[in-house]
Amino acid sequence: MVLKLAKKHERKYDEENRKKAEELYRKVLKLDPEGKKGTTDYGDSKVSCTEYAEFSLAELMNTFSQKRDPEPLKSFIKKYPESKLLKYAYLYLSSYYRFLGTKEEAKKFFEEYTSKYPDNPVALNYYIYRIIRDKDNLDRGIELAEKIKKLTEYNPVPSYMKNLAELYTLKGEIDKADNVYGKSFIEGRVSRFVYDLRDYADFWTKQNKNVESAVEMMELAVKLKPDNSYLIQSAARMYIKLDKLEKAISIYGPEFVKSHSGKSGDLNSYAWFWANQEKNLESALEAAKKSVELAPSHYNWDTLSLVYFKLKKYEDAIKAEEKAIELAGKPVKSYENRIKRIKEAMAKEKK
Repeated sequence: MVLKLAKKHERKYDEENRKKAEELYRKVLKLDPEGKKGTTDYGDSKVSCTEYAEFSLAELMNTFSQKRDPEPLKSFIKKYPESKLLKYAYLYLSSYYRFLGTKEEAKKFFEEYTSKYPDNPVALNYYIYRIIRDKDNLDRGIELAEKIKKLTEYNPVPSYMKNLAELYTLKGEIDKADNVYGKSFIEGRVSRFVYDLRDYADFWTKQNKNVESAVEMMELAVKLKPDNSYLIQSAARMYIKLDKLEKAISIYGPEFVKSHSGKSGDLNSYAWFWANQEKNLESALEAAKKSVELAPSHYNWDTLSLVYFKLKKYEDAIKAEEKAIELAGKPVKSYENRIKRIKEAMAKEKK
């Protein structure tokens, strides 16, 4: 109960409550110096109340006291080398040595920290911060930063790459800095970001929740990559789901066809999209015809057939699909099936 009360005071984050928390943590140590009378939760782990109190006192001395003192945390690390709290003790100490202590003291601590957690980018990066601050030991900093780059290669963290670039700059190797943190890097981040925005918008539109936020994020994605046809189509699909057809056509309608009049693939995708929506079909027909003119492939003829089919221009649809089969050079089941469906629709209409 004393420990629980100490935690409550510590969470208040003001001087008076921190002093009260310190007093109560010290009381825990007096009540149970051997750490045998109870445990407390810390994340998914359990530690003795005494160990937790020692750790919290050390953290308060390191972080919040007027004269920051790292020694209690260092003593904690030495006393509890297998503690569940050990990585946090090192983490809090790293925040001290990032700015304070002599270069020699900082170097000694960070070498110990990074040898203990050699694959932890956060640990490595705190050491790099100190190296950049001191403008010393740059080769060691580059070694650590390159390791972080490898550890995070599938999702590079911009702040980590900035530090690597800064290290190269301090060494006068500006080309290397540009290689790791230049235009290609940031363009890649933007590309990844816009697809994250698209996925977010698509998810919440399907749930019919957070709709306002979904629309805002999709519009931001399109704004960042206004020439990306896939994003524009995704935005149009979202507006259709939200029963905003006019808005969909405003961004993915006749004006899109004009601005992409020389791009067969974009026109074909446009025509296919609207044919399946069974909306904006005259514009879809224009796009499909233009796509066939630019690139008379069997894929484009197949799309033209689909648009004619949706417009109930059955004879034209059959001719276009037959042309698709001819260009394919071999039987294509989906094309043959479309001709079958077109003929069934014709027969039903005559009936």
